[in-house]
Amino acid sequence: MGDKRWLFLLPLLLLLMGCSSEAKPAQTTHQENDGKFNGVTLDLSRHHYHVSTLVKFVDLVAANHGNFIQLHLTDDKDFAIESQTVGQTIQNATKKNGIWRNKKTHQAFYSKGQIQYLLNDAKKHRVTLIPEVDTPAHVTGLVNTMKANGKSKLASQLSWQSKSYGGELHLNQASIAFVEKMDNEIGKQFANQPNARFHLGGDEFTDKLSKNTAYINYLNATSKNVENQGFTPEAWNDGFLNSELSQLNHHIQVTYWNWTADQSGQLGAQRKKAWASMPRLIRNHFKVFNYNDYYLYFNISKDNLKAHNVSYMIKDMKQYWKPTLWHTDHVTKLKSLHGIVGSSASFWADSAGGISDNQIYSAGQKFVKEFFVLARKPA
Repeated sequence: MGDKRWLFLLPLLLLLMGCSSEAKPAQTTHQENDGKFNGVTLDLSRHHYHVSTLVKFVDLVAANHGNFIQLHLTDDKDFAIESQTVGQTIQNATKKNGIWRNKKTHQAFYSKGQIQYLLNDAKKHRVTLIPEVDTPAHVTGLVNTMKANGKSKLASQLSWQSKSYGGELHLNQASIAFVEKMDNEIGKQFANQPNARFHLGGDEFTDKLSKNTAYINYLNATSKNVENQGFTPEAWNDGFLNSELSQLNHHIQVTYWNWTADQSGQLGAQRKKAWASMPRLIRNHFKVFNYNDYYLYFNISKDNLKAHNVSYMIKDMKQYWKPTLWHTDHVTKLKSLHGIVGSSASFWADSAGGISDNQIYSAGQKFVKEFFVLARKPA
């Protein structure tokens, strides 16, 4: 008779084999979620949309299986949200045709009541609203609002005028303390959402190519502050230098728009060497978003809203863009979605002028629909 001890071991072997085969999907779950969190970015600072139009955008995103709308609330032209910290409240504003305006600056802004209304609507549609309060650059709207509303001395202490980028905040402890207070007030409304996020800005503020210790300290402090409120912090890629990646808060998810901030020539070439590429960020364990400014930016102007130009932008996006194509160049394409949280189509209003909400929405909705189709395709 042969040795039959293996019969007693067979159930154990089968159990181990079963566990092994079931363990494989668990290892790939994270990758399977890559590229699945997609949305739309709206520039509310340079074009003030009626609340009813923002509701239409929430519907559009939800109907096309999108997940978020990023609200670019602050920029050089306007500080477009109510904030006691900044000195802009409905008590020193007037309301006409559903729009609140600061009595002194005459800029339009969204009241806390309007933001709450939008949040309630977005939650019903399972769409996350992401506030973006852009610093340290693009703060002229913030500074002007403060100066007009009794905070002139503080605004002057915190800010300076950059030759390249206009108004900026000093990268010091005073600015950190102020930004944290401002972000805490604004973030309080946005915190109680599924997948809550807070975008800290960080674009177009420096030509520095060597280690920027002041920005490391600034971004680490402000990002950890919003983390403490329950947010995932986000920031533009401009300030992420190859030489400092190990020292930056790795919980920040990087919204990647352009490798060189559209700078060409010698400075552009230098930036390509010093600024972290999307692949470099992923290799250094950062999570990223694809905001490719060549294919995914819808720059609002009378010319761009013409039917033939919208058709061209859509055709170009459909022909070339994929969530793995992170820069204008076709060679800058990743092999997989690993590390890419999602993508965003962005509506920027630098040249919007007197264009109406309806014109923007009508021209842009097909662009948005085609973007979501592409964003959902596997790599």
